[in-house]
Parts: sequence; structure tokens; C-alpha cells
Amino acid sequence: MSYSLTTPGLWAGLEDWVHRACVDAVVAEMQAQGYAARSIFRFVQNARAFVAWRDGALGAATIDHADFGRFVDHRREGGQLKNGDRKGLARLRQKMVMAEVLTTPLAPSGPVHDLVARFEADLTRRGYRSASVRSYTFFCRPFLIELWSDGAELTKAGVLDYLERHAGDRGRTTAAIMCSRLRGLLRFMRAKGLIAEDLALAVPSARAYRLTGLPAYLPPMEVDAILAACDRTTAVGKRDHAVLSLLARLGLRAAEVALLTLDDVDWRAGALRIDGKGGRVAQMPMPQDVGEALADYIRHGRPPTTSRTIFHRVETPCLPFTAATPVILIARRALHRSGLHGKVRGASHVFRHSLATHMIRSGASLNEIGQVLRHQAPDTARIYAKVDVACLRSLSLAWPGGAQ
Repeated sequence: MSYSLTTPGLWAGLEDWVHRACVDAVVAEMQAQGYAARSIFRFVQNARAFVAWRDGALGAATIDHADFGRFVDHRREGGQLKNGDRKGLARLRQKMVMAEVLTTPLAPSGPVHDLVARFEADLTRRGYRSASVRSYTFFCRPFLIELWSDGAELTKAGVLDYLERHAGDRGRTTAAIMCSRLRGLLRFMRAKGLIAEDLALAVPSARAYRLTGLPAYLPPMEVDAILAACDRTTAVGKRDHAVLSLLARLGLRAAEVALLTLDDVDWRAGALRIDGKGGRVAQMPMPQDVGEALADYIRHGRPPTTSRTIFHRVETPCLPFTAATPVILIARRALHRSGLHGKVRGASHVFRHSLATHMIRSGASLNEIGQVLRHQAPDTARIYAKVDVACLRSLSLAWPGGAQ
């Protein structure tokens, strides 16, 4: 079957539609992002069906934001809804909102929503990253809805009771994060005069002892095997090999790899500019194999794009990475291919631990490891002392009546 946009009858009912420009804008966007002709053809069919349904069911009234949801329900009930249809209609709805021919539903209002919005704005103004702001919102919104939404006064007893009921269901690390987020919210409320007492002092510090476990790591031979398993004859393999090389050879965090741009690479000097955790920027030398992997992907695997971000989706839409998640998934798939899935923790972070473990066993100091991994606190690298078996063996005492 031909999926040409000039197919007779494809645009029937859309030629004179008052919002035809929005349909054209979606088609142009899908073409620029590399969607297959079949997907674009299907979108036009859905747009035509939406216009026909709406005119027949609702008449000439102004289009409402909820009409798209009603049409999706209509198609589902008729067994006509296919994969990708919702997304295409959502694109059309977004274009109509941008063209100001469609209004979005009113945002939720009320004391809790207003306070959360003010708190988010304050965190952003103070330099918190979007991921951190979302973390604060995730923990603080339910707290406010449960204890403050009806205008009830927050009390120390109420805060402690909330923590007893909710913190116990979480792990130690998550409970500690929740306490930290609620403490920040209560300080904000105190500073804005919304509570009279400094209830942040009532939030206990959840016990989450540092350096109690052992870092998960892979031997150098297994790391090399994982890198070699990437099929570098394909675009996916070239991208994954470059991503894994950055994780394994430089110990970068997943977000640092995902947000790397072409402007961060100094090919002449052989260096990378890393926009690290907490807004700290560092220059790192680029090993030759990492540079070769990056160059191979950029020249032969990266899709045509105007974005400066290096790593992109391979399947349509070929959008650039915007968060750590795709890098974590690449690492997880690589571990799965090597039969290591479920045997190590941390997916992408295991490569960072593996690099540090190899360094300390090769004689590097904890200070040198901290510099390579760009730790903010000097003590952070101390956990790797636990995997320096040779050094630990020299500290062991002789077993009574036997050899050391």
C-alpha cells in the first residue's frame, strides 16, 4: 500500500477546515523527526476522522480540550484505536493550543497547589535542578494534601504521626530523602509566615548510615566484554558503545552522559567538558578509545538533527536525550546481554564503581579516585577502600594456632 500524502481522498474534509494549518504543522514536525510515511499517513487519517466525528457529534460549537479524549474513547469503543493514535492526536491538540485556537483546562487551584507552586518557584530561583524540584514536589504534595488542605493547623504531633505512618513503608535511603524534603518545605512555610512554629526541628533524621555496604563492581575483563558485545555495524550499536565507553572509561554519571553536547568536546585538546552534579563544571581528558567511539557514532550513527546534544533516540521520533533514563536503559540492556542482569546493582552506576575499584587495586589513592570521579566530599571515596583486598589482607591478624 502506498502511504503518499497526495493519495486521493486522504485530505477529504480537511481542505477547508479552519484549523488545517495545525494539521500541516504536525505533519512537518513528524517529517523532520524522521517518522515513517505510514505513521504520518495514519495521523492525517485520524485528524480527518476527528473532524468528521466532531462535526457530526457536536456540531459547529467551539472545539474543547476534552473533545480529543472523547474521540479517543469513541475510537476505542469501536475497536478502531491503534498504537500511536493517541500520541498523534495529542500532537494536534498541542499545536492548536500553541496557535491559541484551543484553551487548556484550568490548572488545579487551592491552597495546596498554590503553596507547591510557590515552593517550586523558590527552589528554582535558588538554583535547584528540575529533577530535585520534582523530588521535593513528589514528597511534599501528599503531605500537604493530607495535613493542610482543609486549612488545618500543622502541629508537631501531626508531623510525627505522618512520618510514622509513611516513612516506615520505605527503605532507609528513601525515608531519609522524604524527611529532608519535608524539612525544606516546613522551613519555607515558616519563612513565609504560614506556620508559627519551626516544625522542621520536629522532623527526625532517618538513619541511613553511609559507607555500610560494598560497592557493586565488575572486573575489567567483564567491562571489556560488555563494550565488545556492542554491534558497531548498526546505529544502535555505535551509540551504545559510545555511551558505555563514557561510563566505563571516565566514570561519568548517567545524566552527565545524556546531556553531553557537541560543544563539550574539544577534539584538538582531547578533552571533555562535564556539567556535573550540583552545577559543578569539570574538564576531563578524553582517552583515545572514547574519542574514537564518539567520533564513530557522530559521523555514522547520529541522526540528522539541529540539536547540539550528542546522543539521540534511534527510533522515531529521533529526539535528543534529555535525562538520565535512556542511558540507564542502555546500560541495563548491556548487562542483560552479558548475562549479568540482576547480579549487580545500579545499571549505569556499576561502571563508575568498577572504574574506582580497578583504580584502587592498581595503586591509586583515595584522593586520586575522588578527583577522577569528581566527588564533592573527600570522604565519599572511602567506600572503595573496602574492595582493596590486598591492603585489607595486610591488616588482618593471625588466626590463633594457624597461618595469617
